[in-house]
Amino acid sequence: MFRKLILLLPLVASLTSACEPLCRHAISQTLADRYIPVIHLAVNELHESLNTNVYHITIPDKLSNTVPEKELQDGIRNTIEDGLDDFTMQATGAMLEEGIYQTLFSGDQPFKGDCNSPKRLDRKKPNEGEDWTREECEKMDYICGNPPSICHFLDMIKTRIVVYLRGYLMEQTQFGSGLLFQSLAPNMKQSIHSTIIRYGAGSLLTDADIMAYVNNIISNTIHSLDVWSHTTVQDICARPEDSDICDGWDEMVIPEILRWP
Repeated sequence: MFRKLILLLPLVASLTSACEPLCRHAISQTLADRYIPVIHLAVNELHESLNTNVYHITIPDKLSNTVPEKELQDGIRNTIEDGLDDFTMQATGAMLEEGIYQTLFSGDQPFKGDCNSPKRLDRKKPNEGEDWTREECEKMDYICGNPPSICHFLDMIKTRIVVYLRGYLMEQTQFGSGLLFQSLAPNMKQSIHSTIIRYGAGSLLTDADIMAYVNNIISNTIHSLDVWSHTTVQDICARPEDSDICDGWDEMVIPEILRWP
């Protein structure tokens, strides 16, 4: 029994020096905070695309003669803004932190495991009240479970996060199931129908020209989502003008990573 206890001690020491769940979630949130502006920028570009492709569809005369054009356009505008606001709130909240957490600590090459084989550092963790150092960040040159390893591979981590973001945002544009699709296309149709009914023109809902008008708006919305997912989303953090927002914060993040034991 005593011999088993002795054998377990190195394992316990190793485990206690790794980044535990509280540390992992804190580091994930620190990184998530840096990608909130990236998501905002991408969604703003989608908003501009929708402005161009949806607002300016010609309204049939038989509809504009009954329902003020401004009422229809305001309803569409509010639906787009509300849908994008709701999506942005979800995409930049707990969902983002959880996605980054999974990217770092699950799947291929997770930042877990023993950081002492081979040994790179002279201590398993800092003394109470101390942080890891930049020198330890440089020395910890293989993937394992301590903050210096996360610090050392920050560029790799940023690449992983960008790949995750691109995949996540593209998934949200999928016809029928994507959160962005659900927030925009069905609600836009409902907004137009509600406005028409409010003005006592419900009989127009089955008119071929009105149905074609509504379908054009939905079609252009879907097209805008598709183009956005294959251009803006795939170019996230790849354009020269994105360098500051995607890479200009290392010196703010590294101390936050290294302060965890």
